[in-house]
Amino acid sequence: MIRINLLQPGKKEIAFAPAGLPVPEEEGKKVHYEFLAIVAVITLGIIGFMYYRATSRLSFLNEQIRIKEQEKRKLQGVLKELEENKKKKEILTQKTQVIEQLIAKQIVPVKLMDLIVKEIPDKVWLTRLKFNGSQILMEGKALNNNLIATFIANLEATDFFKNVELISSKKEKARQKSAIEVYVFKLAALINAGESEAKTQGGVR
Repeated sequence: MIRINLLQPGKKEIAFAPAGLPVPEEEGKKVHYEFLAIVAVITLGIIGFMYYRATSRLSFLNEQIRIKEQEKRKLQGVLKELEENKKKKEILTQKTQVIEQLIAKQIVPVKLMDLIVKEIPDKVWLTRLKFNGSQILMEGKALNNNLIATFIANLEATDFFKNVELISSKKEKARQKSAIEVYVFKLAALINAGESEAKTQGGVR
């Protein structure tokens, strides 16, 4: 058998590495990829942690806002109720003042009328009594002018009246076809507000 050497003279055979063993370049790439994977995992972990903290903080703030809004609504309800109670109090105060004024206006004329009845002489009687602010107008009849003068003096002596003035006095028949004559008179006087108020509070004597 004839053997032929096909290799050219002066050339050496190339040695190949056994199959299945990694070359240094591939091993470096693998380490690089593993490092990137680790960095990516750590980065994702940090981002996830920050997201969790942010969402937790946001939830906490939303809860605080909800609580504050509830407190605000409650306070608004309380303020509204207080305002309504204040208005009701003002209305009641006004009504009370009106009632007190009406009572005061009623008491003074009643007390003064009682006083007039006590001070009016016998054989003198009143037919009309009118209050006009601090002035009082009286109309009546008397058997003579002396009785009218006595009535005026009695009123002035009470200190409840001042400037008692006889407006008119004229003689008339008591009734038609009657021989009895009377004097029809009109009186005007000012109510002494200070004295009347002080004494009517303690009662007229």
